[in-house]
Amino acid sequence: MKTIDDLQMNNWLSMGLGKKKEWLKSFEGYKGHAFTFKSVESFTSGKLALDTGIYELDGCEYVFVPGSRVRLGWNQPVKQDEFILSAMQSELEIAGFEQDALDYLSTVFSPVREAEIPPMLVERNVQQVVNADGLVNFMEVIKEFDQQGFSLLTEDEWEYICGGGTKRIFSDHLEQGLLEDIGMEKRYYYDADLEKPNGFGVYIAYDPYLYELVNAHCYVKGGDGGAAAHGGYYMLGVVPLSPHYRDEGIKELICSDGNFDCDVYARRVVRIK
Repeated sequence: MKTIDDLQMNNWLSMGLGKKKEWLKSFEGYKGHAFTFKSVESFTSGKLALDTGIYELDGCEYVFVPGSRVRLGWNQPVKQDEFILSAMQSELEIAGFEQDALDYLSTVFSPVREAEIPPMLVERNVQQVVNADGLVNFMEVIKEFDQQGFSLLTEDEWEYICGGGTKRIFSDHLEQGLLEDIGMEKRYYYDADLEKPNGFGVYIAYDPYLYELVNAHCYVKGGDGGAAAHGGYYMLGVVPLSPHYRDEGIKELICSDGNFDCDVYARRVVRIK
């Protein structure tokens, strides 16, 4: 017998492949959307391998993401990230900032909290939001998605999909070797191909120039419009790719009428209930 609890991460991981396929095929046509089930694929993050389903809708791919109760946010470094903090500290000092690295991160990272994340069908990559009049309004995007039977991710959902509840500064899709090279100023982030599926099969937080809309007071995640990277920073240039990062600068790019004075991107999501 199938129950909605099957779709929670712990239960999903222990479920047999046959039952997983039954669930995944059952999402075809979910909530009136013409989802077409394409395949079962496995994605790896650390020691965790996730079997999930890939779908197609209107030429775009979607992926099933199990739900979970998860710890999100950041409040202190772990030992593996000491070299990252050291590299940040050097860049802050060279740039003439008085803040140390820990203080800086505490001002730009979301706080630690617990969150309940529902199972979802998530668009695998972002799409640029474009309107005929050239204007993009935050509330109008939310309204349009709702009318189409979709939602934007919340900040909690976005952080979960990006980092899976990691306590580290960056999620696994930024590989340790790349971060070490960036910390030693051997190469910039764009010397590596970051636009690849993460442990959920989602393409996320791979370009700090991209603002991804979320339904939250922070408006966007996954980038700072390229401000730090364009400034020539190495480690500070990739901080906006952290699942915890919030860009306060976006508020200066929202006009009084709520329109964005910059390009923004979004991904559609359908929550499973």
